Amino acid sequence: MSWRRPEVSASLKLAVVGIGGAGCNMITNIKRTGFSEAKLVAVNTDAASLGATKADHKVLAGESFLGGRSARTVENGRKAMESVKENLISLLSDREVILLLAGLGGGAGTGGIVTLAEAIKESLPNALTISYVVLPFSSEGEVKMNNARYGLSEVIDLSDVTWVAFNDVLKRKYTNVPLTRAYKMMDDRLFNVVKGLASLQNLSPLPGMQNVDFAVMKEIAKGSGLGYSGFGEGRTTREAFEGSLVDPFGDADLKGAKGVVGILESAETAVSVEGMTYVQDVLTNNLGIPEVYFGLKPSIEMTSPKVTVYVFGVKSRMVEDFLSSMGGG
Repeated sequence: MSWRRPEVSASLKLAVVGIGGAGCNMITNIKRTGFSEAKLVAVNTDAASLGATKADHKVLAGESFLGGRSARTVENGRKAMESVKENLISLLSDREVILLLAGLGGGAGTGGIVTLAEAIKESLPNALTISYVVLPFSSEGEVKMNNARYGLSEVIDLSDVTWVAFNDVLKRKYTNVPLTRAYKMMDDRLFNVVKGLASLQNLSPLPGMQNVDFAVMKEIAKGSGLGYSGFGEGRTTREAFEGSLVDPFGDADLKGAKGVVGILESAETAVSVEGMTYVQDVLTNNLGIPEVYFGLKPSIEMTSPKVTVYVFGVKSRMVEDFLSSMGGG
């Protein structure tokens, strides 16, 4: 069976913005891969940390009152981002998708992502805004946890889609793995998800599936709230797909979600109707997701299929519990 590859359309205009220490680390790790299909922007109040960051654009926030040092409080983080938000909006004004990255709990990341998400919503309403946030270890103390609760609540309201990762889950699942290696696993997964976004405009149709491009994804994603992004690799399409549904750093419940966009990266000759029928059956019948779109990213040399999924309008008991303890312990 063969499929006609669509004509290559204009590539997706994507920006990835890392805010604060953790966000800038994520940007550095993406930049180090040589990835060039997105505008990579780093924003921080800490001049030394920003100096060590690898990015296409670096923005020092709050220099006039923080003097290139740590923001310390959420209020300072907000104020610092206010001082540079016009520059950032100008830098992002041509982007169709803006992915914001931050660790929540500290000042620069928490205050910064909330303020920038507000500014994007107001000034660039046509852009699709996705926020990826990492929540602190509960052992980091109540001040950080309350900052993170505030930040997460605001980010979910202000972004079209929010992806959440829990450091506590990382610690629990990867007890015997050094923390640096566990974070690398988290960053590698994020990078695969970012790569998937960049390929959305150039996907081929798959048998029995509705094809996808960015316009389709944007329609489902806009204002969809909590989301899930997953990546899997395996010997078969089925194995890779099953891996993509496992949330390694949270507890996303995909049942009854609003919609899903998937990308299969594989040699065209390795794509089986049986494999795609299984994918469709799980998403439509088992998970009850009404809108399912899947596209193929053909790769001649690839032996192990890779699957990336973006699920919109998901539920998470962990997120609900985290937010419901707002102001508490």
